[in-house]
Amino acid sequence: MSRDNGYTLVELLVVAVLAVSLLGISAAGYHTWIKSTAVDASTTVLLAELERARAYALARCCATRVSLFGNERGDLIAIERLDPENGKNWYLVSRTNRLDRTHVEPYRTLFYRPDGSCCIEEDRLVEEAGFAEYGLKIQSFPSKSGANAANQPEPREIFVNARTGLAKTGKDKSKQETRE
Repeated sequence: MSRDNGYTLVELLVVAVLAVSLLGISAAGYHTWIKSTAVDASTTVLLAELERARAYALARCCATRVSLFGNERGDLIAIERLDPENGKNWYLVSRTNRLDRTHVEPYRTLFYRPDGSCCIEEDRLVEEAGFAEYGLKIQSFPSKSGANAANQPEPREIFVNARTGLAKTGKDKSKQETRE
């Protein structure tokens, strides 16, 4: 009598159970990784658009503004320049695709003066730049299922210096304080 080479039903079931359990564990991590990557990508896009608006203002000696618009699908960034002759009309310079699965708080318009400095009110475009910093927070949309907050990626913050108009990233301090 010869014995057939092959796998038994028990061996196949053990392998199937292991494969399903590994897939279940990795699915939760993958979802968190995707959200975190979306927040990182949106932070990079917003930093680039802020630098583009500042560079445009410096290169063309005209005021520019960065406007943020949003809905449930994600936020949109528009860069406009002020008509130097009329002084009242804004013209679109560039517009991004939607920041996928993220939103920026607060919806704020940042104005860049021709010298590259920044303000948040159009009336202050002619005033001297102060020493303030303006903050923007980029975070993932909360999941509709009300999932556990531990699976949400940390928000990213961008700070724009009013005097220089330069933008930099920072970590959300409110979450760090609650952890400690």
